Amino acid sequence: SLMQRAKLEPKQIGWAVKQVALPPSTFITADALAKNVANTKAPRTVRIRSAVHLAWIQRCENGHRVDISCLKLGDVRVLHMPGELFVEYQLNAQKINPKLFVAMAAYGDYAPGYIGTEIAYKQGGYETGPLASRVAPQVESVLMDAVRQLLE
Repeated sequence: SLMQRAKLEPKQIGWAVKQVALPPSTFITADALAKNVANTKAPRTVRIRSAVHLAWIQRCENGHRVDISCLKLGDVRVLHMPGELFVEYQLNAQKINPKLFVAMAAYGDYAPGYIGTEIAYKQGGYETGPLASRVAPQVESVLMDAVRQLLE
């Protein structure tokens, strides 16, 4: 069986949080988005998507930070992440400290949309394009720095 019971002492249980500022996508600009939202002749889907993107840009411009958190249970770490993350984030987190069992849950704050790896933004595709992702390629280093700090 993969399941093993283990008694935990209070010192083996913990919760840590790192706040990070996610870099906004350069695909989207507040002025253009505000014009789309105000344009009553624009298709409803365009106006809604523009409003969502605009809210994210305004959050970034106002210095909003996103929580990256980690639950510690003995040798188990459960990371809580924002957006719809690419699986590479989980795989890279597991490599940081191989002695730990590392699990990851995303969607903690869906405002950034899809969050690809830096190289994925260069490769193109829907998930890293202007319709689905509201963050810049540098997001990978920001998130992985926080994950590294939480796992070390």
